[in-house]
Amino acid sequence: MTEFSVRTKPATSSATSCLGWPPCGRPAPFSSPVTSPVHAISLTQDWQIHWFESLAAGREHWEQLPATEDVFLSAAYFALLDQLSLPDVSLGYAIFEHPDYGAFGLVLQAFTFAADQQLGKLDQPAELAGWQRFQARFKGRLAKVLRFRILAAGQLLLTGDHALRGHHGLDEAQLNTVLAAGLEAIAASWPERIHGIMLKDLPLQERPRSQGYHALPVQPNMVVTLDPAWRVFDDYLDAMSSKYRVRVRRARKKGDELQRRLLSLAELQVHQRQLHALYQDIAKQSDFNAVVLPEDYFTAWKTHFPDRFQVWGYFVEEELIGFSTAIYNGAELEAHFLGLEQGYSRTHQLYLNMLYDLVAEAIAAGSHQLVLSRTALEIKSSVGARPENLYCWMRSRVAILNPLVPIVARFIAPLKPWEERHPFK
Repeated sequence: MTEFSVRTKPATSSATSCLGWPPCGRPAPFSSPVTSPVHAISLTQDWQIHWFESLAAGREHWEQLPATEDVFLSAAYFALLDQLSLPDVSLGYAIFEHPDYGAFGLVLQAFTFAADQQLGKLDQPAELAGWQRFQARFKGRLAKVLRFRILAAGQLLLTGDHALRGHHGLDEAQLNTVLAAGLEAIAASWPERIHGIMLKDLPLQERPRSQGYHALPVQPNMVVTLDPAWRVFDDYLDAMSSKYRVRVRRARKKGDELQRRLLSLAELQVHQRQLHALYQDIAKQSDFNAVVLPEDYFTAWKTHFPDRFQVWGYFVEEELIGFSTAIYNGAELEAHFLGLEQGYSRTHQLYLNMLYDLVAEAIAAGSHQLVLSRTALEIKSSVGARPENLYCWMRSRVAILNPLVPIVARFIAPLKPWEERHPFK
């Protein structure tokens, strides 16, 4: 394992001095001056890092990195995040530069992990008996004292590899080593105390173990890969076995009363409070929520991305009883947050119909993949989604506590078994 030593210094001036990045005598990869607040870090092996405490501070430098089709790595998306003012979340990014490997950017998001607030489905002791009741009570008490400030490399509101921008020319092992050293240096210079570092959905496979990270118990990302031969929804149905075609028709029949409408910005503003309430009902049932969405989240998205971001409202007799959202991101249609009244999933198969509607939307858009994210794995597999293993890693910066990370994580939020469905012939 390559060892790095670190030298850090604040770089709060926009003067033309070298600032240690890039080293004097080398051509700068970015033409605009460094703006405040920014921190400069020099690693050995000729790596230089500039990290920015806010998205606005380094936006010009970020945009000088190689272009990307990923909307979640664009300056426009960061402008949206800036506007949202996510509660208890600090947003920034780092730019790593090397004379031989070029430059790449890394998204940074710091948040407070508070188990009792963010783990939405802790077992209730009253519903259990004996040893299980004791475990549930202990788990609840432990959750109340688990509160840490975490620096995440990756994006908390998304599932997938939306953290790195640029062409760094590093293999997995090299990238893992550089990120481990760089993130520790960034955490040490962060303006607030950082207790742990998380690597979220980065393309490192099992490599972080070599740097003292522990894999967290997370569900896979569920992705529907769309057959290019599917031109309309009926083509998708034809690819299914008879059992699952019957299931689709049954769900559609139960959902006959549902009215699905594409909502405009003006309609989102009218329904903003109700949309947020429906979202919260679902969020409370989720296994983990690192971030609570503000009430204006969906209207802000629609304002910044009127064509890329779509919201569909589901109505029964003009009453809004659910909604789904999606983001058109290159060859992918990314299913985003949703909300619904749970009772309608039983009487009208609302959630299942939402999934079928998203498949139809992805086919109509000519998307290559429909990304359905984590949670509700079995029902998502029933519409054709397959699990894609993405890793989240955690390391405590307190060495004596680091071995406890996987033990506590598995105890507080164990993964539940599920059965994958196979709907296609």
